[in-house]
Formats: sequence, C-alpha cells, structure tokens
Amino acid sequence: MKYSPEDDLAFFRGKLMPTCRIWIARRDGVLVGMLALDQGKVEQLYVEPAEQGSGVGTALIDHAKAQRPAGLRLFTHQRNERARAFYEHMGFQAVAFGTSPAPESEPDVEYRWLGAGA
Repeated sequence: MKYSPEDDLAFFRGKLMPTCRIWIARRDGVLVGMLALDQGKVEQLYVEPAEQGSGVGTALIDHAKAQRPAGLRLFTHQRNERARAFYEHMGFQAVAFGTSPAPESEPDVEYRWLGAGA
C-alpha cells in the first residue's frame, strides 16, 4: 500500500504525537531518522534510506533502550528482511507471527528486547 505525504502527516499528527515520545536524528541540520515510543512499544522507527547502515537506527534504538531498560517490543512486516536482521542484531527476539491490522493486513512479526538485565 502506498501512502501520500498527506496520509503520513495525518498519521503522525493523529496517532504518534498524542500518544508517543518522539526523538529525531539530524545530520548537518537535516532530519535523517525518527523513533516514536509509546510506553515500551516502538511504534515507528524510520531512517532515511541514504542513512541506513550509518548508525542512525542503532543510536535511536539505543536511546529507546535507555528510556525503557526493562524491555521493548515492536512489530515489523515478515517480508522486511533488512529490518528483521537489524532488530535481531540489536538483541530483539521474534516472539509471535501474525497479521497486521487493516488497512495493511500484512504478515507481521512481533519482536521483544527483554531488557538490560536479560
């Protein structure tokens, strides 16, 4: 499913801003990544494609871990092999496989990081 910039903005304003703590990553003043955290759930992690592999995602996840040392959880699509490899590299473990809610209705996987003491 393809979303427009207007769809993305509406989601950000309507879903993420009211419920999440949001951190952004900048390089030379330009937004290169963001993470939205709702309690212990990573709602969104985004890194600009040109910045992927540069440490931006790692820095954002490490920050989320520092905010929630008892553990984190997140969902990603099963077919997103690059994201899955990244989360597993960051210490997350797949704990459940299912389907994301509509309108996506895509096979997804739940990941958990069990915390600093695990």
